[in-house]
Amino acid sequence: MHVAIEDSDLERSVHKLLSRNAAFTVVKGGIGYAAESDVRIIDCRMNPEQENIYDEQRPPRTLFIGLDDSVDSLIEALEAGAWSYVPESADTSELQDAIFELSSATGSPLLQKIARSEQGAKHVTDRISSDQVDAPSQKPSNLLSPLESRILGLIARGEPSKRIGDAVGLGEQTVKNYVVKILEKTNTHNRAHAAAVAAQRGWLGPLDE
Repeated sequence: MHVAIEDSDLERSVHKLLSRNAAFTVVKGGIGYAAESDVRIIDCRMNPEQENIYDEQRPPRTLFIGLDDSVDSLIEALEAGAWSYVPESADTSELQDAIFELSSATGSPLLQKIARSEQGAKHVTDRISSDQVDAPSQKPSNLLSPLESRILGLIARGEPSKRIGDAVGLGEQTVKNYVVKILEKTNTHNRAHAAAVAAQRGWLGPLDE
């Protein structure tokens, strides 16, 4: 399994944890940006230009390493576009398990973890609401078309643009154009953030369907 690291400092610490396991190949530093990777590990929000580059290839699943297991840390990871999360205190076994889970997951383990927590779901909703200055006080109606909802549902399951296109009968670039419209309609920063907003508003079905 190929694991790309977001920067050199993070790479050094993660490499120590993974280097003894032959199942992992760690791609160092900037080389990882051009590599075909299964999982990318980050500790802050990615540069939007790099996110676009990833989407031109097969987008890797993103794992965020944060300070602790607090709700604030989980939300920070979510807003950074991560699909999974481990605290920096995680040991080798915990990190390896998180990577294996993420690589085979049908949806976002991070979204599912937040959704299972009443406190986490409330915090996400509150943070989203505070970001939406012009949001109406009543529950918003679904702004997405049926096709956009279907595309976003597939995004929530971690599908890349190529597979989404195959599923809905559209070209990969057309799917990317729809994603831009979805981000605009949900007033979000990235795909994971859009999926979280739509899920909290009831615009998507259960992630594990």
